[in-house]
Amino acid sequence: MNIEIDTRLETLVDDVGLTGIVNALSEICLAKAEHLRANWQDESSAEIWERDAAALSEVTLSLEN
Repeated sequence: MNIEIDTRLETLVDDVGLTGIVNALSEICLAKAEHLRANWQDESSAEIWERDAAALSEVTLSLEN
């Protein structure tokens, strides 16, 4: 990554915490999956985004414990 992106991510982590960032990424993945289904009828890509969302949800749970 470049320095600008690193700095922006660090600021976000400082603002909402790592758990908040990972949870937000999970929600974004689910939204992308829904968009692919609704607008492109692309089930296979939607399933990939849902799998990623599930993995991120597991990370969120492990961070909370």
